[in-house]
Amino acid sequence: MTPDVKIEPVENSDFSKISLSNYDHVPVKTRYSTNPIYKNLNNNPRETLEPVLNFEVFEDDVWIVTYPKCGTTWSQEMVWCLMNNMDFETAKKVDIAERSPYLESALEVVEKSKGLLRPRVLKSHEEMQLLPMELWTKKPKIIFVVRDPRDAFVSLHHHYKYFFGKAFKEEKEQFIESRMKYGNFWELALNFYAIKDQENVMFLSFEQMKKNLKSVVLKVSDFLGKHYNEVQIDQLVDHLDFKNMKDNPACSHKQELELVRKIKNIKEEDIVEG
Repeated sequence: MTPDVKIEPVENSDFSKISLSNYDHVPVKTRYSTNPIYKNLNNNPRETLEPVLNFEVFEDDVWIVTYPKCGTTWSQEMVWCLMNNMDFETAKKVDIAERSPYLESALEVVEKSKGLLRPRVLKSHEEMQLLPMELWTKKPKIIFVVRDPRDAFVSLHHHYKYFFGKAFKEEKEQFIESRMKYGNFWELALNFYAIKDQENVMFLSFEQMKKNLKSVVLKVSDFLGKHYNEVQIDQLVDHLDFKNMKDNPACSHKQELELVRKIKNIKEEDIVEG
């Protein structure tokens, strides 16, 4: 049974407090997994909360769950290629948002994700309590990626300026302070750390990927039950190189950017140059 979702405003803040009537579906009961969650609903649509909780999960799904700016796109691209026979041609032509949708970003994305060809590779920044309830009963592969929060928060500030243009006026210090207080970073990381030894869960860090990408690719490949020869693995490592990722238009978030600006009615003149 789906728990009732209660949303309350937080005084003097853009954040809202979200609590559930029960947390029976949560796979591990910690001080964090049964607490209310704080979200800036200006950037996270409230209409996706219940559809995501009730989203149908399949055992052959692969879920990439991260706090924003923790190596999400990097991980998505790696996993999608491993799950799709190293199809680099498609990976360069079809937008990552099409191949591996950001589930809770919009109601239309939730609906579209239902019909994706299986096995699906899905992305979420959602807290454990608000992820699909079937995730904990169907037990698909889940890859959680964490990053030093100092880097994640600074990167997220730049990301918001890029996505929301002049409508985003929060100064860096104020932004980081609000994320430390209401951003759920530690709650999310510690909830997934608590289940890291489960057979279907892999806990990675951005720093591990940066230090030795090939070893992470081999580890993830083994976790997914996919086996490739040395040449193919080296090709994937090259495909995932920072410069090559940056130059790949299919990983540029262009489609996601257009959707956000359309939803927020951000016009050309509102975009911050550079």
